[in-house]
Amino acid sequence: MKTLSIEVDDKFYNEFKNFLKILPKESFLVLDEDIDELTLNESKEVYRLKRKADKGDFSDFEDWDNIKENL
Repeated sequence: MKTLSIEVDDKFYNEFKNFLKILPKESFLVLDEDIDELTLNESKEVYRLKRKADKGDFSDFEDWDNIKENL
């Protein structure tokens, strides 16, 4: 995937989100940016690990039993 950062005017934010809903679910990933929280790269890594865990792949986790129980 490639990353594209977009700022959308508040007036069109909901319309833009509705547009994204018509695209295939696997064709994009929304990464909400909050400078007080995770960086964009950190967020991408969290989403990557979440996708793998959703597929039952816990190979990136040392204590995957604990992670699996807390999903």
